[in-house]
Amino acid sequence: MRIDNPTKEEKRQMFLNLDNYLETNYKQQYVKYLDLGVKIVKLICYSKDFIHLVEKQLDYVLKDNCEKFDATLKIWHEKDIDLFVGNITDKADPKKNIKLRVQMIASKTKGVELFVFDQDYSKINPIISNTLWNHIFSAIDAENNTYYYATKDLDPEEIIKEGHIFVQHFNRILKSNNTNMVHGASIGFNDNGILFCARGQRGKSTLTVLSMMRGFEYVSDDYLTLQKKDDSLYAHPIYSIITLSPRMYNELFDELKDSRFLFNNARKDKYVISIKNFHDRFKKNYPIKFCMFPEIVSDKDPSIRECSKEEKGRAIVQLIQSTVCQMQDINDSCVIKKLFDMVKDFPFYKINLCNDIERNTEFLRQFLKNYQHKNTVCNELDELLIDTTFDITNVIDTKTFTIYTMNKLASAIYQNLLNGASKENIIKAMATIKNMPMSLVNETDKLIEFLNSKSMLNNTLKNEQRAYINPEFAIECNYKISVLKYENTKTIELIK
Repeated sequence: MRIDNPTKEEKRQMFLNLDNYLETNYKQQYVKYLDLGVKIVKLICYSKDFIHLVEKQLDYVLKDNCEKFDATLKIWHEKDIDLFVGNITDKADPKKNIKLRVQMIASKTKGVELFVFDQDYSKINPIISNTLWNHIFSAIDAENNTYYYATKDLDPEEIIKEGHIFVQHFNRILKSNNTNMVHGASIGFNDNGILFCARGQRGKSTLTVLSMMRGFEYVSDDYLTLQKKDDSLYAHPIYSIITLSPRMYNELFDELKDSRFLFNNARKDKYVISIKNFHDRFKKNYPIKFCMFPEIVSDKDPSIRECSKEEKGRAIVQLIQSTVCQMQDINDSCVIKKLFDMVKDFPFYKINLCNDIERNTEFLRQFLKNYQHKNTVCNELDELLIDTTFDITNVIDTKTFTIYTMNKLASAIYQNLLNGASKENIIKAMATIKNMPMSLVNETDKLIEFLNSKSMLNNTLKNEQRAYINPEFAIECNYKISVLKYENTKTIELIK
């Protein structure tokens, strides 16, 4: 069920009904304050069984008392979450809304999915949502800076499916002209702070965590608050947990000391671990001096050098794209521009990581000990920042601050074109793939038209270079070439 643009009175009544529901059916069990670096959040918990999740993940930023606060977050365990939204508005009550009841009977659903949109707040994200697939309720009373979060399933693996706990609400609370939540990592030495700009599985978490254990100053290995003050950048910690792959957990087991294993993540490919025993390494308001782009290589030894223009662009794409995806802001050009402006003038270094994690950490220590900040002229960036990682291409247009994403099949064709393969050779390569439809010829033409319109094939020499398309990419993409454009109000599929 969707409700668009309710009046101010209707919105106020919905939130009054929600507060009345909480006060009538629950008692406040726990009141704390969360110091997120630039904002203080009053946390009101209405369910005892929620408390241990909060304390395990947010121990470092939890405060017993605070004179002032900027926002309120109300949380509870809602066992009847599929139907409780009928208490918020009669439109979502099957007993009072005959049309809704008929729709539920026809679709054989036993719950009410509710989305309330207010264009004054956002054209993309709802102010109230009740989703049946994950049994999570979320609401934002922007007028009173009050946020609501309820879930039916308090299993920690289910909670972390959305990222770390409350990550979406924290993101909305922290947003300002000069602050944002970021999906990235930050450590440093002697106040020489590094912001690692990279997607997952590129070695940044392992390097960050081991460096913390080796005496480096620490902010985060996953989510942090980033704040721009004049020309300076500062990072603030939020979470007291880290995530490690099972292999890295085993390698670092002795180093973790009294760190406590908590649970697997939702994909069961990482372990979530409490690091409250390392709180003495945590740093608030930590000055970032440069950004670093990590990559795992086959070299025997690690190395660090300044990024090329293309590498700096890739690093910025990975930082921004992973952040806005995690925070559900990929359609928000203002957030994309703000993140870009925060980091674009900083020095960027490429760190090549070898297989010896101890050697990587010690090499980074020596680099930081000898690091002298210099006001170098940063590489001028291209209008389009392009990154292909894990066979998917993301593009940021720095004029419009729009993100484009090509799926694996489109990315494979693009890479073949960059390598000099002709369209004809690419078509021949696709024709060898079993079940490949001939309609892809037209889709390939549309893809090339798009690439040319964005000047992404300039100076590419066509030759008789053989083309290769991984058949697994075709199957995974359902034999479809896809290019998505994330505009402010909607996501457009450019090739259909």
